Amino acid sequence: MVALLLLVGCRGTLSPLSNRLKVGEEAYVVFTADGEDGKGDLFASPAAGGKTFQVTFTRVDERAPALSPDGVVLAFLRSVAPGDTSGVSVVLLNLLSGAERRVEAPPGAASLAWSSDGTALLVRTGSGILRSAAPPQPMNLEPVPASGQDQADSLFRVLLGDPAVGEAGRCVSGTGVCARLANGDSLTLSIEGSDPARWGTDSVAYLERGRFVVRPLGGGATRTVSWTGSIGHPRGLTYFGGAPRPGNPTGQ
Repeated sequence: MVALLLLVGCRGTLSPLSNRLKVGEEAYVVFTADGEDGKGDLFASPAAGGKTFQVTFTRVDERAPALSPDGVVLAFLRSVAPGDTSGVSVVLLNLLSGAERRVEAPPGAASLAWSSDGTALLVRTGSGILRSAAPPQPMNLEPVPASGQDQADSLFRVLLGDPAVGEAGRCVSGTGVCARLANGDSLTLSIEGSDPARWGTDSVAYLERGRFVVRPLGGGATRTVSWTGSIGHPRGLTYFGGAPRPGNPTGQ
């Protein structure tokens, strides 16, 4: 059993997105980009692009953002010291209240994912996947048992469609973004893209030439998410499709 040491229980302050985005209601994205001294900070914007809002302001690297299924809690990795990316903490930031919980991450933590119901947080490390109940429950990371490995791994993959008909990832050549379909076929989405991200159930996003491109799965025009102002090296995007509405249960 690997236990997370609680460093800060719950620190409340004004949310960085207050009066800027309707957290948990409208569709929006969070991504990593260059902050002070080129270190990674987190930024948010409406899903359509436009104005960006800086979420974090630190002198250490922050990365791997993952929005909870309800769009309210942002989980991400934060280096414990400037210039050091080997030691990291998992940070859970409530984007409604500004309350932050920060816990020590296990060695080799690289990415985060949520269970589909938001009750568990998963951490991928170099040695496997760990799982913990999400706050307000006590956090206690344990290795995912062998019987649950496939399901846990699927939460980190960029699955296409619901139910999934395939997944997006790096092409076999090592460059570009390809869709690997359940029937074994492969489709090149971008010959120079990277950083694929799930964009709801009907689209996929990927980084291309410094901007994120959104491509519908069922055909139709692709579009670029453009932001006003200077955004340095955007990467690591996570998407919330909006709260369900009458006649539109997906919220997208």
